[in-house]
Amino acid sequence: MKLNKSALLGALSIGIMSISIACATPQQAVTQLKNNADQVLNILRAANGSNDNQVRRQAENYATPYFDFERMTALAVGAPWRGATPVQKQALTQEFKTLLIRTYSGTMLKFKNAQANVNNNPMVTKNGREVTIRVDVTAPGSKPVRMDYATYQSGNIYRIYNVTVEGASLVTVYRNQFNQTISQKGIDGLIADLHAKNGN
Repeated sequence: MKLNKSALLGALSIGIMSISIACATPQQAVTQLKNNADQVLNILRAANGSNDNQVRRQAENYATPYFDFERMTALAVGAPWRGATPVQKQALTQEFKTLLIRTYSGTMLKFKNAQANVNNNPMVTKNGREVTIRVDVTAPGSKPVRMDYATYQSGNIYRIYNVTVEGASLVTVYRNQFNQTISQKGIDGLIADLHAKNGN
């Protein structure tokens, strides 16, 4: 079985990996990442076909508080973000968050039998305030796929602000799309397009 990397990126970044740390240190970030990956995979494995939606929502609710969707949106929008009003920034963040969750949540259950092997030696920058953790994800019958979770220290936790799969950055992929829309329709046009894609 060949893994769909885009689906894997979104599904795992929204549904599988979250970081919650009692005392924020890089090594504790790695340890908690391992624990939380196991916990969410266990949630997904409880699906029996009749309760798939409930299980998926449970996994999403567990993971999403540990993602910084505003920072992810700012990175995905790029330079035009600085010119957006507070109201536009809020709308963009909400629509982008909804897009990510709705686009990939349906694929989460496909990876419930995956194995997530977390590297014990993260890349630490800015005196430990930013930590990038490598994870090799393997689904039955597939080769491992490398994922890199970029996180930053926020109080006593590390929050995810970007995910890279085999060199493909989530925020960069969307930035290319968003910049084209903004150049043609402006910030409000991007908000409207995202709103439409989200089925609102």
